[in-house]
Amino acid sequence: MNNMEEPRKRYKGWLVAGIVVLLILFCVFFFRVKKVSFEGNTYYSQEEMAGMFQTNFMEKNILTFWLMNKLSLTPELEFVREYEVSYPTVNEIHIKLYEKKIVAGIAYANHYIYFDKDGMVLQSADKPVDGIPLFETKNLTTFTLYSKVQMEDEGLLGQILNLANLFQHYHVSWDKVLFDANNEAYLYSGNVKVSLGKKDNYDEEISALSSVLEKMAKNGQVGEIDMRNYRVGGDVILKRPQNKQGKK
Repeated sequence: MNNMEEPRKRYKGWLVAGIVVLLILFCVFFFRVKKVSFEGNTYYSQEEMAGMFQTNFMEKNILTFWLMNKLSLTPELEFVREYEVSYPTVNEIHIKLYEKKIVAGIAYANHYIYFDKDGMVLQSADKPVDGIPLFETKNLTTFTLYSKVQMEDEGLLGQILNLANLFQHYHVSWDKVLFDANNEAYLYSGNVKVSLGKKDNYDEEISALSSVLEKMAKNGQVGEIDMRNYRVGGDVILKRPQNKQGKK
């Protein structure tokens, strides 16, 4: 009996092993990733994004990719707040990205640095990007992609981040902010120039300006506003340029 049971055990063992191998091969080939699509990507193309999510054999199979995603082992992207993964078919992965948003840029020494609300650099360019307002300064500025902007004067960087986030919060339409040698800020919005002065927090000024600038833009008004000594509840006065009349 013992002699007969040994071959049976070996046979069962080989059978189980063969079934396991077949199952593995089935999963490897049947659930292999044939397509990775993205939604919400603006910094990189579909092909570039796919390359970030298909770096090893584990990510090239739906089952192992699903497991890695559940265990938070899929790629962490510095320019993305979070992303959602779905599986339209057994061979397709769809990823919806929620990218960190560029709030403004800094123009320095013929270079343009674009950053998010925390000051993290998301993009750099040799030419200005259309539609993104700029802070212009002569203060020494250095950067590394996906790290916080570095400025010689940290106080000035604080001013820039405060203004950028306030503009976004109050939905202020603006073109640029210039800083003079004393780090006093001058806001340009359409045909209106606003003297903001040098402060750690411009909340009161930008809150008061938000609706005023919008009305002025609609009416095509031109002039200057001095907000350097503004107090809550005070009037926002537009000083129109005086027309120079020639001698009769």
